[in-house]
Amino acid sequence: METTLWPHKHPKRTLFLASAFLVITARFSFVLPPVAVPTFSNFGDAGIQKEIHVFDHKTENLVVVENLAYQHASEAEFNSQWVRANINFNKMSNTANPTSAAEPKFLHGIASGDSLANSVILWTKVSPPPNTGSFYVRYDVSLSKDGVAPGEPGQPPAALGPSILSGAVLTGPEVDYVVKIDLKGLAPKTTYYYQFAVPTNLTDYRADSLNPLVKSPAGRTKTLPTENDESITEVQFAVVSCSNLPRGFFTAYSAIAAKDAVDIVLHLGDYLYEYRNGEYGDGSSIGRIPRPDRTLMTLDDYRERHAQYKEDSDLQTLHRVKPWIVIWDDHEFVDDISGVHTAALSNSTMERIPGAMRAYFEYLPIRVTPNYVRQRKNYSAQTFDETPNIIDGFDISGDFPSLGIYRSFHFGTLVDLMMLDTRIAGRDISDWGTVDSASRTILGEHQEQWLIRQLQASSERGASWRIVGNQVVFAQMDYWGLMFNTDAWDGYPANRQRVLDAVDSLKISDVVVVTGDVHAGFAFDVPKSLDSYNPNTGDGSLLVEFVTPAVSSPSPLESIHLGFLNPVAELLFPQLEPHLKFMDLSRRGFLILKVSVERTLCEYFFVNNVRQRNSRVYLGAVAETERGSSKVSRVTVFP
Repeated sequence: METTLWPHKHPKRTLFLASAFLVITARFSFVLPPVAVPTFSNFGDAGIQKEIHVFDHKTENLVVVENLAYQHASEAEFNSQWVRANINFNKMSNTANPTSAAEPKFLHGIASGDSLANSVILWTKVSPPPNTGSFYVRYDVSLSKDGVAPGEPGQPPAALGPSILSGAVLTGPEVDYVVKIDLKGLAPKTTYYYQFAVPTNLTDYRADSLNPLVKSPAGRTKTLPTENDESITEVQFAVVSCSNLPRGFFTAYSAIAAKDAVDIVLHLGDYLYEYRNGEYGDGSSIGRIPRPDRTLMTLDDYRERHAQYKEDSDLQTLHRVKPWIVIWDDHEFVDDISGVHTAALSNSTMERIPGAMRAYFEYLPIRVTPNYVRQRKNYSAQTFDETPNIIDGFDISGDFPSLGIYRSFHFGTLVDLMMLDTRIAGRDISDWGTVDSASRTILGEHQEQWLIRQLQASSERGASWRIVGNQVVFAQMDYWGLMFNTDAWDGYPANRQRVLDAVDSLKISDVVVVTGDVHAGFAFDVPKSLDSYNPNTGDGSLLVEFVTPAVSSPSPLESIHLGFLNPVAELLFPQLEPHLKFMDLSRRGFLILKVSVERTLCEYFFVNNVRQRNSRVYLGAVAETERGSSKVSRVTVFP
């Protein structure tokens, strides 16, 4: 049990709103529709599979595809494994359940993500016997499921229907036995079911009675519509962030899994936390002590923590039934990190970044994109150690190709989704002394221009909505001269103004920013200037922002044990920040973003108690923006 008033020094998310609230109160003295299943045809060289040749009733010849996890391994000899080849493999019908510790298991579930119109990332991890070397893993994909696991709606399939394509992929200890493939050549807006399997004897792939296959759980995923598909009239996103394992259960994940209408899960960062137990949450009483129980420092540390998170049953369920689109924030690395090139961090901290980044790409169903990070600038009076740091063979003191995460997705002509990296790609130091510098950036020049071009192209092609997935609060929160949070866009006002100026000058409308990070629920109008903004009519607003509460991390008022003040804060804050249309500083939960042609609804769901498994989940508020308004049109709060 935590007994101190300040259980952790966490200066940005968990305390900045609460601190601002205390200052203020002191000042005022408390005055996707169904689609037809396409006919399957074998994939050629442009796809992932060549024709399957059945040699007998036990084996079939499978193409070997690239394991994307090896893109981040330093062992050069494994490059040869990327070349496609064929192997004989056990047929999927020859299966068995693991019966001893000497047989492999799938303990970490399966996942899919980064769906496109013709491809999707599939992921799993095998747990082999100790000291196992490299081996092949089979995958199968179907257009139908065979039975559904018992339980409520949203439960994953029990098994696959007839396989329409199969293949094999290499994994091994070099990548922590992770499997990650880019499944290509798929049909748009189509539901697929998938499964992995390995032989009970990992060194022998022949199909015989001694080596049946051990199967992973079966999962469901879905491809996106084509960019110009005009038939898409609604898309639903679940929006989550800040999932802290020792702080509580991931009830939000299982609640989202039960919502069949949700198409995609957007995770906006802090997928995991890097602390030891008790430093930012004590999981002792609920059986959720983080592993390893120390501050993460090495690649093996980050891998072990990722693997532990993947053992969570709620997380596994949501990964099995929905494709995810993810971006990192700071805790996937270290708290308050300000970018690879710009962080005023010790060498020991910088040395954590390569391992953390590699583990992230190994364990998350995300594509690697070759984004570029500009050269480091020093806007701070703090001292840097100028000794070059090496990340995957690159000198981070200059320009170099980075394993980037900012990227875009198209949902027909209804939605264009842009996912940002406000943490690593180009951010300058979070520094009070240089906040007003005109050249400060949170995105970096390359990403900033990319975002503006994406918004402009989306508007010009006639997409109804532009959704921007973003880590930290975009809207202004210092209207009364109180700089609450330099880690958010408030610490980079010139960069924010450049984006807003572009939206204004290019006449781009219907932009919705979704944000995580601060462990609170908000809905904002975002004007070009608060001085010219009319809070009564919303005139002057250029876009809206919806901020999701945390999955389990402590809310701002909870961090200082003042959750009972939330009703007071709900009355005071809108008076001080007139563009703030909804707020909740005390509860955990998630957002459901329902995007249709004429309006976007943001539903705020809250979990009653994250310290109790399967706690009640309820709808707390709905915010709405109408197409063409670029403002929060109405908010409904439920008791």
